[in-house]
Amino acid sequence: MNYIKSHILALTVLLLSGMAATSCSMVEEDRADCPTGLFIRFIYDYNTYKSADIFKDQVNHVQVYIFDEKGQLAAQRSVSNTTTDVPLSRYGYTMHFTPEELPTGHSYRIQAVAMQRDWNDALSTIGAKYRHSASPTDHSESLTVSLDHDNNLIAGTQQYAVSNAAPLDTLWHTLKVIAHDPTDTGIVPDMDRTRKPYSIYPIEDQMVKLEKEKATYATVSLIRDTKQLSLTLHHVDDPTTVNAADYEVRIVDNNAHVAHDNTVLTHDSVRYTPYASWTTRQLDNGKVEIEQVHVGNPGQYHAPGIAETRDLGEETSPKVTERIAHYNIMFNRLMLDDQDVKNNASLEIYNKTTGETVGTFNLPHYLSVGRQAYDIWNYGHQEYLDREHDYKLNLFLKGGKWYEIEVEIHVLSWARRFQRIEFK
Repeated sequence: MNYIKSHILALTVLLLSGMAATSCSMVEEDRADCPTGLFIRFIYDYNTYKSADIFKDQVNHVQVYIFDEKGQLAAQRSVSNTTTDVPLSRYGYTMHFTPEELPTGHSYRIQAVAMQRDWNDALSTIGAKYRHSASPTDHSESLTVSLDHDNNLIAGTQQYAVSNAAPLDTLWHTLKVIAHDPTDTGIVPDMDRTRKPYSIYPIEDQMVKLEKEKATYATVSLIRDTKQLSLTLHHVDDPTTVNAADYEVRIVDNNAHVAHDNTVLTHDSVRYTPYASWTTRQLDNGKVEIEQVHVGNPGQYHAPGIAETRDLGEETSPKVTERIAHYNIMFNRLMLDDQDVKNNASLEIYNKTTGETVGTFNLPHYLSVGRQAYDIWNYGHQEYLDREHDYKLNLFLKGGKWYEIEVEIHVLSWARRFQRIEFK
């Protein structure tokens, strides 16, 4: 009988000790080990990498603003990876605000922007920069992020030039905030994944509530605004005559500013031009070589198909079988307007020799075709444009006009080609 009683007593002690370890509400006097306040985690799974969370692999700087119910700034914090410490590269990195920093009994709105490098460091480099609005802390709706562009219009146009001196720094914005109910259990909830609908509205649903002597865990889901287009030009009739220096390639859009909810503010029409362009030659022995670099340093930016350049001279073999013009362009968030195509970004190709515009393309319309490579996920047009950030287009010239366009998804070795399309 004593044997049974001793086992019952031991089991009771074990259960009580487990409850004390996992439930701070059981602790009457000492709550030193009980988490309180706001715990913010970050996730970047709104992408085409099977929705994998790649926040820790790409983001190196986060700026967080927290506003109260009236929209007034309550707290802010900035965290960056450095050469000696990389907190954002650790999975599940958590930013903690104590009750002293954020008083309990209130609900708060979290707004975050992120970069691939420290914001201040980025401002000291060449090229166009992303900048906060002058007073991002005035109110929760005052946060605007703008991309640098010239102050004066390009002659003969209503467009402002964006510098192509270097690739753009990458900007992430808040897609939505997912919060758990306040808890005093001491149990850390699992990281939330991004779920539909992909919108911050209604704002009230994303307000994070803080209660006395409890912890609230919130996940900030990020959306990547900065995009890249890798464009190639091929000539069908005379494949050895293409040269990237013969064409001016540009993207025109009105997307230099994004608001607090990441909507594009159509204030200015801006022109993006390649930060890198070069011409390659395909030889009859199968090799591909750079023949000439026209803008930037493609090798530095990991451009495809780069080999050591050499002069063929008078050699009879190998021979050039094709030349290809390459352009890399970066730009801000891309939006698709199905109702009025004039509101969409346009890709324009201008022949410097003839003085003619040989191609004008409804860029978001054709890039969104890439969603067909992910049929299993059933992405909508705009959802795909927001998830993808690395686009590839191949254009083919025949009879003086660009008569084919090919959309590629290199990750899946997928391509879709359209023939004899009237581009408007």
